[in-house]
Amino acid sequence: MKKHLLIISLCCLLFPNVFAQSAERVFTLDESISTGLKNNQKMLVLQEQISLAKQRINEARALTYPKIDFNFNISQFNNNMPTVLAPSFYSVYLPGDNKEQYYSTRFSLWQYLYAGGRYTTNLRVAEANLSSAESQYDVIKNEAVRDVKKSFYNFLVLSEKLKVYQDAIKAVDKKNKSYRSKLELKLLEVKHEYKKAKLDFLDIVGVELNTEIEIYGELKAPNDEYELSKCLAWAFEYRPELSETQFKEKIDSLRVNLSMTERYPTITLGANYEWVGDQFPLPEKNWSATINLNVPIFDGWASWARIKQRKLKVREGKIYRVEIEDKIRLEVRHAYLDYNYWRERMSGLESEKSTLVDTEKKLNNRIVWLDTIKDLLFSHAELEKAIGKPLSELK
Repeated sequence: MKKHLLIISLCCLLFPNVFAQSAERVFTLDESISTGLKNNQKMLVLQEQISLAKQRINEARALTYPKIDFNFNISQFNNNMPTVLAPSFYSVYLPGDNKEQYYSTRFSLWQYLYAGGRYTTNLRVAEANLSSAESQYDVIKNEAVRDVKKSFYNFLVLSEKLKVYQDAIKAVDKKNKSYRSKLELKLLEVKHEYKKAKLDFLDIVGVELNTEIEIYGELKAPNDEYELSKCLAWAFEYRPELSETQFKEKIDSLRVNLSMTERYPTITLGANYEWVGDQFPLPEKNWSATINLNVPIFDGWASWARIKQRKLKVREGKIYRVEIEDKIRLEVRHAYLDYNYWRERMSGLESEKSTLVDTEKKLNNRIVWLDTIKDLLFSHAELEKAIGKPLSELK
């Protein structure tokens, strides 16, 4: 027994990694983004809204088709005079008589021939609502990709900081207790930040918070140069917020047209064919075909008030679009300035790194380098979000 315990103890000392708790998942940047997008709650809600908008298109399209009904009634009555049943029973005519069983079978057809474009406009509104929902989905996706990237880079930088401080503590002279205590305090702070960053990362990619993970990635500083004018042009081409405002303006304009159709006449076609009697085969057959014309004349100017409301909504949408455009211009300029600032800072740190000899200064330079590359990668992610598309696809 003692021999077995001795062997296990030696294995634990010689191969500690074998007995350490292994990671349940390993995340790269690409996998982090795909997992984060798949589990993003806002995107899942918008996927349902997109499905709902598609069904509303089907519903609006159905209104352009004729409506065909089949009705069958069995009645028992004792009438002194002819009676018509309530509309909920399809207004069936019952003769003035005493009947034990009276049957009525009817096919009916109903179709709008002309409604001033009301139903085609309804269909176009439903289609525009679908496009608007898809644009909202792209807005949330653009923000989610930015957030996942920043969380991943923050977690990766803190992982590197842990290694840097752990290696520095191992390398420091044991007699230098003051410097060693300082490094241990810094290591404690970084461990605390690392644990919080891990929780934030797990939350943003939608994984259980008690999951053991490792991340794999390279801290490579982007050094591409971009022109501000091109960045602004790309933003106005790819930002989904602009598409969303355009679709909302289109919806408001269509609703103006929809309100105006209330002033137009409507023409409706109706047809019925029925069999009635007290025994089968039903002896009496009736049919009818009707064209109805309805012309709205006066409704207390309610329709005109609705038209004015819709026109005011269109003007409100145009003002909102200008606000969005100004916001995008400002966002792109801020992100562009930050990216160039941190890129220049990174370049200066790289040149300073080669001249350092002192160990403590090298450690400080490494920590500053990690903080700087994190801010550089953050600013790059913000610039891509401001443009609405990965910069690697635009070069």
